[in-house]
Amino acid sequence: MKTRTLGHPLFTPGWGQVVLLILMVLGLGCQTAEDGLDEHWPAEQLQDSNSTPTWEEAVAMAQRLADQDHRVSLHRLGKSDIGRPIHALVLLAEEDRSRDEEGAHAVQNRLETQGGGKVTVLVNNAIHPGEPCGVNASFALIQDWLALPDGPQNPLNAANWVFIPQYNVGGASRRNCCTRANQNGPESYGFRGNAANLDLNRDFVKMDSRNAEVFVDLFHAVNPDVFVDTHTSNGADYPYTMTLITTQPDKAGPVMGPFLREVVEPALYQGMAQEGWPMVPYVYSKGETPEAGVVGFLETPRYSTGFTTLWGTLGFTTEAHMLKPFADRVKATKSFLQVLSDWLLSSGPEVLSMRKEEARRVADARELEVRWTLAQDQRDSVDFTGYASQRMWSAVTQGTRLRYDTSQTWTKRIPFDNRYVPSATERVPTFWVLPQAWRRAVARLQANGVRMTPLPRDTVMLLEVSRIESFQSAKKPYEGHHPLTIDSVSRSVQPVQLYRGDWQIPSGQNARRYLAEVLSPKAHDALLVWNFFDSALQQKEHFSGYVFEDTAEDLLQGDEALRMRYAAAQTVHPEWKDNPRLALRWLYEASPHYEATDNRYPVYASP
Repeated sequence: MKTRTLGHPLFTPGWGQVVLLILMVLGLGCQTAEDGLDEHWPAEQLQDSNSTPTWEEAVAMAQRLADQDHRVSLHRLGKSDIGRPIHALVLLAEEDRSRDEEGAHAVQNRLETQGGGKVTVLVNNAIHPGEPCGVNASFALIQDWLALPDGPQNPLNAANWVFIPQYNVGGASRRNCCTRANQNGPESYGFRGNAANLDLNRDFVKMDSRNAEVFVDLFHAVNPDVFVDTHTSNGADYPYTMTLITTQPDKAGPVMGPFLREVVEPALYQGMAQEGWPMVPYVYSKGETPEAGVVGFLETPRYSTGFTTLWGTLGFTTEAHMLKPFADRVKATKSFLQVLSDWLLSSGPEVLSMRKEEARRVADARELEVRWTLAQDQRDSVDFTGYASQRMWSAVTQGTRLRYDTSQTWTKRIPFDNRYVPSATERVPTFWVLPQAWRRAVARLQANGVRMTPLPRDTVMLLEVSRIESFQSAKKPYEGHHPLTIDSVSRSVQPVQLYRGDWQIPSGQNARRYLAEVLSPKAHDALLVWNFFDSALQQKEHFSGYVFEDTAEDLLQGDEALRMRYAAAQTVHPEWKDNPRLALRWLYEASPHYEATDNRYPVYASP
């Protein structure tokens, strides 16, 4: 009996081939051989092929660059959720002779000793490993820069560059061909979720992943003036290869906002057009297609650029278009980094000055906005070229479907709704108090370098106390949580019992804006929203009606003021006649028997 092969040596019968096939299906094997790539990945191949490095290849390539040129150093940071390390590739004008020390402190030391006085740029790649444009673009750009002659136009003389080659190591290790169903290449790539199936671009405030712990450590060590996160878009079809999310200017504040809108964005958009990659804002369509206009993306601190803005860093997310060839997406991403670098040659000092002014603004602010909503009176628009679209019969669903005709384009000015107004503002107290019992919240603050002082003894303080009057919890899990929607908060000044070791947190520090947004119960991505204080929102003691009836009668007989309040409440609540339990509940909550600490937010502020 003859055995039929399937046209490839891999499918020749034998246990070795069977095991190899299983590994390929699982995304665990053949990651280098699958594309037949040159192991050294020259810049031309990085830009022109339909392939992207595996995690192992990216680390090896970074190590080769560091070995070949002492202006490059590779630093092994902490472990990702899959147990493999995250790396930082540092590129400075000065040579590094200490060579490749481990940890974020080594990156910080190199920047402080050899990169002083310059703008620092941090580039994060492969947070979504199925969107690897920035991986190829960064390595190709570094090779180009290292080949340039020294001189005033050399990018390294204007800025320090720190690259994370692949941030989502777990997702990058889940190599596959097809999970990005709507994307045009590369041939194989990683998976969106990390090893714990978290979307790491929703994890910067809550820090559920070890990846986020590593990033936060590196971010504060680098203290970047500019941050870039490289992505590939989803959504509508249109001719542009590159779109951009600039951290929302109104949310950025009165110093950073105008600088972004009036100085930085015009320069970047003009530079990209000159490079042959005309760029538009990220296409977050108001309707089904872009013709109705687009909405500016409000990236709150769960997202990378929303988080970095809390520290006065200019943030950009590149979104290369999913349907364009992978090589074009890589080239457009590389061009954006080059345009940014060219702009920094002349504008680096202006960026440094802006960051100092922003730091002064936050330090002097008595109030800070913590929540924003889209303004009703929008006045911005943008020139846009789109593809003609139509609704047509679907042979698949037998209904109608959307189809873009890429042979026909239209050009017009469309609305760009990118004006946001504050919907919640918080007074900045002299200090906050966070009881030590809430150690998961404490750990997040400490990871971000927040200065905190433990109380030396048990004490009672008169503090501003917030009560969560009304809230809703998400019915389905989202990124490992059931986030809360806070509807109503009341506040009063009360004596609070505190204990030795509880934390007093001064607002007069670099983390001032971060603290305002993670500790305010009103903020978009407060720790309260992410369930760090859920147990405080639960009543622990209750009553049995048939027993408390007698207790309530005694209370009313012995307390005239309570009788009067109860009588007034009865007139306001006629529904109590049909539901006496509600009346009894009111009396219970008005009595000394009620614990009165449920729904009390356990973060207190100086009055």
